[in-house]
Amino acid sequence: MTGTLNTDKDDIEQIKILIIDDDELVIESFEKAFQSVGESLLFEKTTSSVKGLNLIENNEYDLVITDIVMPEIDGINILKKVKERSPDTEVIIITAFSSYNTALDAMHFGAFDYIPKPFNPAELRVRIMRAINKRKAVKEKIQKVKETERLCTSLAHDFKSVLVSIKGFANLLIQNYSNKLNDEGRFILERIISNVNVMEAMVHGLLEYSRAGGMIKTYETINTEEILDSIIRGFAHRLKEKNVEVIVDKPLPNVYFYRNGLIQVFTNLIDNAIKYSRKDVKGIIRISAKSGIGFSGRPQYIFSISDNGIGIPKEFLPRIFEPFQKGNPEDSESYGLGLAIVKKILDSANCSIEVDSELEKGTTFSFSLPAPPVNS
Repeated sequence: MTGTLNTDKDDIEQIKILIIDDDELVIESFEKAFQSVGESLLFEKTTSSVKGLNLIENNEYDLVITDIVMPEIDGINILKKVKERSPDTEVIIITAFSSYNTALDAMHFGAFDYIPKPFNPAELRVRIMRAINKRKAVKEKIQKVKETERLCTSLAHDFKSVLVSIKGFANLLIQNYSNKLNDEGRFILERIISNVNVMEAMVHGLLEYSRAGGMIKTYETINTEEILDSIIRGFAHRLKEKNVEVIVDKPLPNVYFYRNGLIQVFTNLIDNAIKYSRKDVKGIIRISAKSGIGFSGRPQYIFSISDNGIGIPKEFLPRIFEPFQKGNPEDSESYGLGLAIVKKILDSANCSIEVDSELEKGTTFSFSLPAPPVNS
């Protein structure tokens, strides 16, 4: 059984809620609570856990409320499916006293809260509002980020058009009037073109940054060894030129991520390690992984990419993932966007990244990636 409830149709920004419980009386209790919170809600309900799971697989919800003990599919598996599909969706577990410990376990898998039976109406409203307010804050933050990204993309395209025009006129001057210019004039034109090329590269990097994290995310189980083997082959020429060896501690685990994002993360971090290798020693880049548990309680893997390069000055570490920040301020070939893109991609998937570095000894980037679902 499903149904809808809209308490304020004039409010454009609606909160979508799904409640799953095999007891119709429990659903009615929540309906009454929703009617009293004074928010704009799109409410769906079902007494079937199977139907609930189907709704989750085919719709986006801001809040899912599910009983923990139900026939066919229990609340823990419902919770896991919600978090696999939409990590930002909040989940509240309904529990009887006999399933109290299981409800606590659910918190480790990412549940926002649990509500014990029998319900206290006032407490029920408070807990629902906490979840709704948290979700609204996340949605507002996401919206602001998207607006900023759209502005950056628009400005970058406009700058690119202007730069193409400047470069075109400068090239025409060199081609058609070079013989009429003295050495100083030709030098000035060459510097104009050189600086335009630098600006074009920076604008390209800005476009990449604005797109990072916003790319289409089709999550799948990915063989990280295959991905890395392909990326390392692509770096073969630079690795030989820089006298750098990449060591992969196999076997590496499979992860659950979107392919384009994962390729970008590994590529940028390996590129960074090659770029900042030392000239006086053979460069070593080591890639490894270990198992762990994420903040939501979901299984994950911590990947590390370590090098014995020049290292990052301590004062730059707090800002190293910000756009246009470089670990080596004297580096004229980098525009300080590679690590910012990595951070943005990982943030978009609720993953974390940390850095540890020591001058003339090397740098280690450690970042989390989710483990594949058990049934994948």
